[in-house]
Amino acid sequence: MPSQQPLKPAVLDVFCGAGGMSLGFQRAGCKILGGIDHNPHAVTTHHQNFPKCKLKLEATDIRTLEDLPSLNLQPREVDILIGGPPCQVFSRVGLGKMKHDLKWDIEKDHRNFLYKEYVRFVDYYQPFFFVMENVDNLANKKELLSTILDELAACGYKVEYEVLDSSKFGVPQRRRRIFLIGVRSDLLWEPIFPKPSGQKAFSVGDAISDLPELKPIILSLKSKSRGPRQKDCDLLYRGEPESIYQQKMRRHNGDRVRNHLCRAHNDKDLEIFKTLKQGGKYRDLPEEMMRYRVDIFDDKYHRLYWDKPSWTLTAHMRKDCLAYIHPLQTRSISVREAARIQSFPDNFVFQAPMTRMFELIGNSVPPLLAEAVAKPIVKLIRRYYSQKVTRQNDTVRSKVS
Repeated sequence: MPSQQPLKPAVLDVFCGAGGMSLGFQRAGCKILGGIDHNPHAVTTHHQNFPKCKLKLEATDIRTLEDLPSLNLQPREVDILIGGPPCQVFSRVGLGKMKHDLKWDIEKDHRNFLYKEYVRFVDYYQPFFFVMENVDNLANKKELLSTILDELAACGYKVEYEVLDSSKFGVPQRRRRIFLIGVRSDLLWEPIFPKPSGQKAFSVGDAISDLPELKPIILSLKSKSRGPRQKDCDLLYRGEPESIYQQKMRRHNGDRVRNHLCRAHNDKDLEIFKTLKQGGKYRDLPEEMMRYRVDIFDDKYHRLYWDKPSWTLTAHMRKDCLAYIHPLQTRSISVREAARIQSFPDNFVFQAPMTRMFELIGNSVPPLLAEAVAKPIVKLIRRYYSQKVTRQNDTVRSKVS
């Protein structure tokens, strides 16, 4: 680790996405060395929000990075390796969709094996800690999970896992994810996980009530267009922050809101939005308004509660946001509202087309959850470097005397 910043752990983010995990670790006191991802929109967004990274790769398939020394990051220079290999083949939703694809072969799908690339990075860089995140359903796949744990342990690590709910760590969203944490075996530490805050979970209203009201954008059913293209303009907040959560989200951002864009919907969808009560789903609609089978499309439409946390945001928001209808307004949630629900602060700006912004947010680790995971790890590493500096100073003094 660079001597000029001995108390700031260095972090490399593999499968970084937009940078939710990077941001959480940065806020916990780390220096982000760089992020690696194959998605060009994710990489552009990561570069925009972490401009001082030492490593700035273009969008890259990690499988092509065979020569790790060429990245100019030395083994042991990385204090913490973080990341979340793609999870489609581990998730309930992803598996459900792919099983209906007759051409899909689960045994040959390369996404089944991308975790091995993460293992390769752990083995090469030998960080003090690594943190790997994935969907909670991985905990139910005992054979696969055991294989992953064994491969990580074989790199010289003590590894444990826990499933964490983001709503218990200050995020206004009930999102369960598995975290695998490993610590190098030559150290006297054990894998350490954060403890829930114990406070009442923030609600959707706590998260977004200060954001400007948006009018619904109507898309004609006769038109093949995806709707009018919106310009990402700076908008003013509705007023002062109305919750502690909003104060946190607006810190260092001034008085303007970016990425506050919402999708266009046809008039039939907007009529359904008006009909559904908070918490209402497709099955709750009058029969004459139903256009799909209830047994298959039970939650195709779902209106958020104002006074409760959101349910899990997913990358499917790229396709539509019908499962995330605004609790009070006749529209689906905006990009900035989704970012707030995912705990991205307002000064974190997404650089992508609107639909891809939704995808980046849905795939992200909530920064506040990542920060909670990072804090106890950072505390241990800081103590290690502090004690190392003390020992070096004592050695110097003893030689002088």
